[in-house]
Amino acid sequence: MERSKLGSGLRKDLVRRRIQRALSAATNPPYWWALARGVVPGFEHRSAFIGRDFSTILDVGANKGQFATFARYRWPRARLICFEPLPVPRRRLASLMGHRADIHPIALGEKNGEAEMHLASREDSSSLLALGDAQKRLFCMEEERRVTVPVRRLDDVVKASELGRPTLLKIDVQGFEFEVLKGATGLLHAVDELYVECSFVELYVGQRLATEVIELLAGFGFTEAGKFNIFRNGSTCVQADLLFVREGRRTFD
Repeated sequence: MERSKLGSGLRKDLVRRRIQRALSAATNPPYWWALARGVVPGFEHRSAFIGRDFSTILDVGANKGQFATFARYRWPRARLICFEPLPVPRRRLASLMGHRADIHPIALGEKNGEAEMHLASREDSSSLLALGDAQKRLFCMEEERRVTVPVRRLDDVVKASELGRPTLLKIDVQGFEFEVLKGATGLLHAVDELYVECSFVELYVGQRLATEVIELLAGFGFTEAGKFNIFRNGSTCVQADLLFVREGRRTFD
């Protein structure tokens, strides 16, 4: 009974946030075309980027374009580079972005090769890591099947010289964020800010937690500048989006 209540509470919170996002998009005509195609822009990220501007945005774990749609209108002159290995959401992403984004049909990680993607009953929770008991219990989902996807190091796909500054690296890959960063160590010197979904409890089997991500990025001169979209289980922080800023970085009006 207790396990069911915990999962039900977080799921209700998730549904409530999705409804709020949809209502926000519905009151902004530039986003109606995305809503008509079944994509709700990531309005929940607005507070993280007040007074911040970027020339390049790397969207790792783009799914069907939730963050990309938000970014496209928040920074209309920025170059948008998206990474999404699953074909179904990637087709939706491509239909929304068209020529306005470079879309790579790959996953990112620490090593080049292939890996199994664990597809969840809620597609945007699919991961290169197996769903853990906490993920299944708290968010009420199961693994449905597995597919093999190509995996590349970000360092081998994008060169620092190609990035217009300032650059934002957004990572939302369901527990695989640390591995993505380990495959981007040669590029991080050209990144000005990072926006990374991090977990404070193990939701996927073997995932690296927020403390390890924070420590890794500190070694590259990044400090945590804010915590957004926090999911809690009672008083425990389960997951949040963390904004990292390079020391000395200023905001832009």
